[in-house]
Amino acid sequence: MKKAVKIIFLIAVVGVAGYAFRNQLEFVVSRFKTQFLPCQQPITYSIGSFDSRFGITKENFLTDVNKAVQIWDKPVNRQLFEYSPTGSLKINLIYDYRQEATNKLQQLGIVVDNTNSSYDAIKTRYDTMMADYQQKKSALDVRIASFQSQQDAYNAEVSSWNKKGGAPENIYNQLNQQKASLDAEVVAINQEESVLNAEATNINALIVALNQLINELNLNISQYNAVGGQQGGEFEEGSFQSGPAGESIDVYEFSSQDKLIRVLAHELGHALGLNHVNDPKAIMYRLNYSTNESLSTADLAALKSLCGIK
Repeated sequence: MKKAVKIIFLIAVVGVAGYAFRNQLEFVVSRFKTQFLPCQQPITYSIGSFDSRFGITKENFLTDVNKAVQIWDKPVNRQLFEYSPTGSLKINLIYDYRQEATNKLQQLGIVVDNTNSSYDAIKTRYDTMMADYQQKKSALDVRIASFQSQQDAYNAEVSSWNKKGGAPENIYNQLNQQKASLDAEVVAINQEESVLNAEATNINALIVALNQLINELNLNISQYNAVGGQQGGEFEEGSFQSGPAGESIDVYEFSSQDKLIRVLAHELGHALGLNHVNDPKAIMYRLNYSTNESLSTADLAALKSLCGIK
């Protein structure tokens, strides 16, 4: 009886351990297939995190993912990817400062096209907006300092009269008028700060674009710092991750449907096991640079080499 209990306990422990390491085992198997048996079985994908702030439905997003999949499937007449609600490759739509910056740029009527002329145009806009912002910020700082001085004087006078047991009626009325004036000044200052914060948000969108272009054009220029401590860091439209926790594609930004499909196609290429190629027109070029919606000669050669297709 005791032996039977021990066997049952051992089976239970093995079962729990197997469940705990299931994701790791699935990852190892998936990586093995990708590295040593590429293109033999479709990579199953599913939708993971999905942020509705991009203004796209899940149905339309899946349609665009399928269009990106077809970019790889059709040229070699193979099913390299397959949708499954539980697919191991998770495709995530993650909204952060990058898409927010893109939306702001669109509102400002600015298009980033990864050229030096685009950088120059955005830099000119940035210089103008930044000069205006700094002028308004300096004026607001002076106004706040003046308000603080008046408020300190008011508080000191009120405290003095309170120690004396109260102010005469005429002084009391004057103090009430000063308080009303100070309250109105607080409202005006808050309004100015709101306007300034909105301008800072627009400037930071330009900064995100400028830093993106500095990286992508390999410009020998220092990165811009965000205004007001807001986010303005490294810019990438998407990324592919592979690790013990599984495989995923994260999409952070797109300005159009064509751009989205190209970002997806690029990251799907990495999921297949492809590296970057040197052709600027290629899907697997390191930048989402061209308007090409099909594999270039370099893309196709890399894919055929990976899949062992002659």
